[in-house]
Amino acid sequence: MVALATSALLGCASIPASGPTSEQIEKATAVGKESPSPADKNYVVVDLNHDVVRILSAHHALGLKSFSGSKVSTPKYRIGAGDVLSVTIWEAGEGGLFSTAAGKSVNLPTVVVDGRGRISLPYAGEIAVLDQTPLEVQQRIVANLATRAIQPQALVTIVKNESNVVVVNGEISKPGRYPLSLKGDRLLDVLADAGGAKMPANETYVTFIRGSMRGSQLLKDVIENETENVWVRAGDQIYLTHEPKRFSVFGAVAKPGVYPFGYNQVNLLEGVAVAGGLLDERADGTGLFVFRYELPQLVAAIVPKVSAPPGAAIPVVYRVNLREPAAYFYARAMMLQDKDVLYVSNARAVEIGKVIALLNLSTRTVGNVLPYRNWFD
Repeated sequence: MVALATSALLGCASIPASGPTSEQIEKATAVGKESPSPADKNYVVVDLNHDVVRILSAHHALGLKSFSGSKVSTPKYRIGAGDVLSVTIWEAGEGGLFSTAAGKSVNLPTVVVDGRGRISLPYAGEIAVLDQTPLEVQQRIVANLATRAIQPQALVTIVKNESNVVVVNGEISKPGRYPLSLKGDRLLDVLADAGGAKMPANETYVTFIRGSMRGSQLLKDVIENETENVWVRAGDQIYLTHEPKRFSVFGAVAKPGVYPFGYNQVNLLEGVAVAGGLLDERADGTGLFVFRYELPQLVAAIVPKVSAPPGAAIPVVYRVNLREPAAYFYARAMMLQDKDVLYVSNARAVEIGKVIALLNLSTRTVGNVLPYRNWFD
């Protein structure tokens, strides 16, 4: 019996459980101890406190800000191959190339910018217009006619925009190619032209592609944060995807499972409450954990000694001790993110109780077997 009890106590790890204990999770180096390194550890353990909450609240994912640059300004419209232009020319006096008895101006037939980025006009000859603004093209026409016409003036307008377009696709009401206006368009302007997103803004992600650059942001954040509503350029691709935000709750809670965010943000306390709260008979009040991948720059702000390859997401476990009254304020201020995993570990007494129950079962089993052994003897 003594041997059985000893082996049972030593074999606690083999006892059925809903997940790891607090001690098992805390085996990773925590903040304040020797230099934690994701290369040596599977994850980094961070105790939630005032400083950590402040850093998390101030941090914002890069999103689409990288497309804004250091200075946000209205982009100038540039003429490209395939655009259709209308050209009107005036002269100051009669008897000129383009003046007639009916007037001193002429509207030339519309011209299409060819594949080389050029147009051809009477007396002005061939003019390179690729990547030029309408004003710059007007100046070139006047310069070419200066020695032939009487004080010429020109007006260039874009009849059909074929090159200055963006592509909008995915969960959008009217996917397709959309021309940009001369005033310049932001992301939300283009989405409005395309009829808007099919799904709610808090469940729709915008993927923005420009050349080799790629960024993604929740549409709700684009609406609420002006820096995410970036200027759109010709050739940009915009793709909308429907990705409902979810978080998971496991361990010693009343209703473990996967839960949607809804429209509003959810803090850590609300996430636990949605799952029915902690089970008094099982939960370890010191063992509330949030599992999440974080960007290296954020982890470096929380744990300066952490080193990781650039761009590699670092697995982080945030630990909350709900037996400390201040922890409730920290948990209330910490907002959950998409794909977060909340875990409440079992109290150590629960594990010990399982061992005792196992010993009782073993004692009953031995007691039941012994009379039969005597009978055979």
